[in-house]
Amino acid sequence: MVLSGALCFRMKDATLKVLYLHDNQLQAGALQAGKVIKGEEISVVPNRYLDAKLSPVILGVQGGSQCLSCGTGQEPTLKLEPVNIMELYHSAEESKRFTFYRRDTGLTSSFELAAYPGWFLCTMPEVDQPLRVTQLPKDTSWDGPITDFYFQQCD
Repeated sequence: MVLSGALCFRMKDATLKVLYLHDNQLQAGALQAGKVIKGEEISVVPNRYLDAKLSPVILGVQGGSQCLSCGTGQEPTLKLEPVNIMELYHSAEESKRFTFYRRDTGLTSSFELAAYPGWFLCTMPEVDQPLRVTQLPKDTSWDGPITDFYFQQCD
């Protein structure tokens, strides 16, 4: 099956902070000026060129006109790049840096960077902080990075 367009999801971290776009960066927060943030619509397509059993997905914002990338350096650098999500969906070229392996763990999911095994999308315990990447710590104390997300399809 070939998609004609991206699917729409919303993401919250395990502490229920929603992802929203601010200054061309995804951040996690709950309230802004006393208003509840609805959260950014995340465009999602599978990466058809990687092992489907690993659930590889490409994540975009602004209708899929920008996609989340982990860069190409020695260590990952999370950023939004101006590339169309459907072009990545149809092309095997350079799509690995835009791909995350979705791992379902009950009600939540974690997202491992395909290009950097062992690195995961995360939020910080503090509100209004940028979405980041982290290696899973050996000590999973309560004040560390949050790597579990609620990943729900838009209404």
